[in-house]
Amino acid sequence: MENTNNENLKCLRCGEEMVTAELLMYLASQPVVQRTRKGVLSAPVQSATQCYVCRNCGYIELRAKEPHKLKFRTE
Repeated sequence: MENTNNENLKCLRCGEEMVTAELLMYLASQPVVQRTRKGVLSAPVQSATQCYVCRNCGYIELRAKEPHKLKFRTE
């Protein structure tokens, strides 16, 4: 699911436009962000990530593709 809000994303370091890129992980299929509650027997929540890179300074930014999935049911 591609988020069109990220078009023309500007670099936080130098202000140049960032481009999407693949962050390769050889032992896993794709990096994910995950939240887990301590002491509660509930399944962790997670989202796939999208990688952006600045072609000018090399700054890399990772964003959750579906940040709404990182909320627990009680939040």
